[in-house]
Amino acid sequence: MQINIFYIQKNDEFEILDQKYFKLISKFATIKEYNLFNKKIANAQNLNNPKLAKKSYEEAFNTHKKGFNIALDERGKELTSLEFAKMIQDKIELSFFIGGAYGLRKEFTEKLDFSFSLSKLTLAHYFVKTLLLEQIYRAFCINSNHPYHK
Repeated sequence: MQINIFYIQKNDEFEILDQKYFKLISKFATIKEYNLFNKKIANAQNLNNPKLAKKSYEEAFNTHKKGFNIALDERGKELTSLEFAKMIQDKIELSFFIGGAYGLRKEFTEKLDFSFSLSKLTLAHYFVKTLLLEQIYRAFCINSNHPYHK
């Protein structure tokens, strides 16, 4: 399985923890991350213009849709870890999209295969990536009957 994580982030405050999960996940799948933060996004965010910022995120994401595409969005469907494990099981390629500071437009998330919420709480986007990585690892453990998930 190929897993792609696309995100918009100025810095990576949880890099050490993220690397731990990348190593664990790599036992089950090939995983790559892509930070698509760029000048256009920085300018849009500096203007404090949510519409412009969200549009710039989408422009960065649009060319990367491949496989089963999942948006991380607070308006998305909440799943249990077991439901998430079942959803990703037997997929050849998964692409996850984590928006920037202003999140993602509903119009963008509706064009993807699934919209997933880790919580109804608004979470910092850099924290979302770490939580996602932990849940991906947990899903692989569930699907392979590894005791980590208990």
